[in-house]
Amino acid sequence: MSVLVGILVVLVQFSVAVPSDEITFKTATKAPEGFEAWTFFWKMPAIDDDAILEYVVIQPDGMEYFRYKISKGTKKGTGIRSDFSLDFAGGDPSVFYGKEIIFKFRVNKGKIKFDPKATYHFEFQNRVGAIKE
Repeated sequence: MSVLVGILVVLVQFSVAVPSDEITFKTATKAPEGFEAWTFFWKMPAIDDDAILEYVVIQPDGMEYFRYKISKGTKKGTGIRSDFSLDFAGGDPSVFYGKEIIFKFRVNKGKIKFDPKATYHFEFQNRVGAIKE
């Protein structure tokens, strides 16, 4: 008599599992070829006091590139820069060469309200200098 025993292991990453609101930003043009690092400059949106805000960077193939939760208590309108490079946040930036970069902002409760008058932009860097988007 033989007995077959199987084990299924599922890895789960905790996040804003069921967002009550989600807003997507993307580059206005495709990312340049050859950049080594990039930065997204943005302003903290208005959210409920007890809400959790996170952002997720999505690769062109739809897979997650990076996820980050914003500290509670970050005030609306606070200027934030999110830096990415091979050895820092994210992974190999070449996945974005010639492609749009997509950021999804999510909260677990309430709504997200970005200031429509604020400026949000991407900046790409390489050894020669910066390329603004």
